[in-house]
Amino acid sequence: MSSVLYDAPGPRARLRNRVYTVAGVVLVLGALAAIVWRLDFAGQLTPSKWSAFTYVDIQTALFRAWWATVKVALVAVALALALGTVLAVLRLSTTRALRWTATALVEFLRAPPVLLMMFWFLYGSRGAIPVFWCAVLGLTLYNGAIISEILRAGVLAVPKGQREAAFALGLTGGQVMRMVLLPQAVRSMLPSIVAQVVVVLKDSALAYIIGYTELLRWGTNLGTEFFNLVPATIVIAVVYIATNTLIAGLAKLLERRLSTTGKKARPAARPVPDQVGTPVA
Repeated sequence: MSSVLYDAPGPRARLRNRVYTVAGVVLVLGALAAIVWRLDFAGQLTPSKWSAFTYVDIQTALFRAWWATVKVALVAVALALALGTVLAVLRLSTTRALRWTATALVEFLRAPPVLLMMFWFLYGSRGAIPVFWCAVLGLTLYNGAIISEILRAGVLAVPKGQREAAFALGLTGGQVMRMVLLPQAVRSMLPSIVAQVVVVLKDSALAYIIGYTELLRWGTNLGTEFFNLVPATIVIAVVYIATNTLIAGLAKLLERRLSTTGKKARPAARPVPDQVGTPVA
């Protein structure tokens, strides 16, 4: 079978795909084995390098560092979603001045690096703004601009007939955006929004440079103190992977719930009543 964009592979193509898959797996396993051997040769896999993580105090400090990272990410995500929604609505406005102003803001905010924005608040305030809020504000401005583009693309992807039908029902422009377009845009662009949330979580590690004690800073300090920098970074990576996996799982549950709610909200088809005066055979 074949389609317009894809031809089903034949016997030779399937054989080549299997060979390439096996070769790729062998190469990846070989690279992992080489890395493990090198770490073991350097003495980084000895039990003494990992014993620090069995201490209750270290585990408690690890949890606190993780929560410091998550706290920055949560506040930044909430503010970025609010900022992104406002910018997306302004960019879709029929008023030219508002649309141009929002476009200029989006282009300006998404151009500088996140770390540079953190430095703006840190040095611009001369230390008056705590490092926590310097990190949050930097993440908010950059990711708010990105989320605004995601939402704008989702709104533009909604069929125009729904907008016209909403206006025909007498809804105002704000009601159409709030009740019709934005909910569908959020539902359709949810994977992209979740991906940006993961980016916020990972970019929170940049707060390490401005002096905020989050997961990465705590891990490097621990590795320097116990001379186990490689095990500490491995543990940090595992924590980040577990957190991102949790976010992805929650996003799947939310997406499933939204899809179920959308199906329940659809009105059932009503039978067409018999016309009055229909002649009886």
